[in-house]
Amino acid sequence: MMAIRGACVLLALSLLSACAYNKKLENPVPLEAKSAIASASDVRLSARIDAVIVRDGPGSWSKNADWDEYLLHVRATSGWSLDITRVVVVDSLGKRHQPRAYMRELADESKEIAKRYEDEDLKVTANAGAALFWTGYFVGGASAAAGLATLGTAGAAAGAAVGGLVMAPVLMTAGVVVAAQEYQVQREIDRRNTVLPLALAAQQDLPVTLFFPIAPSPRRVEITYTDPAGEHVLVIDTQDALVGLHLLPKEGEQPGAQPPP
Repeated sequence: MMAIRGACVLLALSLLSACAYNKKLENPVPLEAKSAIASASDVRLSARIDAVIVRDGPGSWSKNADWDEYLLHVRATSGWSLDITRVVVVDSLGKRHQPRAYMRELADESKEIAKRYEDEDLKVTANAGAALFWTGYFVGGASAAAGLATLGTAGAAAGAAVGGLVMAPVLMTAGVVVAAQEYQVQREIDRRNTVLPLALAAQQDLPVTLFFPIAPSPRRVEITYTDPAGEHVLVIDTQDALVGLHLLPKEGEQPGAQPPP
């Protein structure tokens, strides 16, 4: 009996390794230093997007990440200090997305976004998607040319198999393992995440890391900030730099002919 239970535990854990739960990778995918993806500036603030980390792409450190990690740099260019109060990403359908600090919120919102795009006859992937074909930034990642798994579907069959083959105590053991892995992912998000508002002294340059639900083919990033003169918004145009991000070509379409709207 003990041998059977042990075999069930090993089976459950091996199948769960393929399931769509979040796990911190032992060896993150390398992120090579490149020029900024996009940038913008005004008389008070300059900002650039250094990288967007997506599932399995360069810089990814979590398995099955259903979110985007934006790496930015901001610099106060005037003689005044300022406060970055809000950053939003505007997707290709014009929807504005705010950063989140909890992986469950990020995943839930990403699934809602995928459903909204599905209603528009557009398929969304958690990987880079068509951006692989229209930009050079994502090419060269660890799984740049690998299968583009659609959002939230990985491992569903494996999970069903586990449910049919093992007993409740075994599932409980596997559940504890998954919870521990996801706790480590949340801790890493907490460590990386920049809390807003962010104060910038005059001429100060700071890195900013923010987590967003998946925003397909984003049009722009809007940075709202305040200084002694009032509130201002700096817009970074990303329509060309991130065209096709998270979007899959329609069935029968060949990528590369024309980027999505």
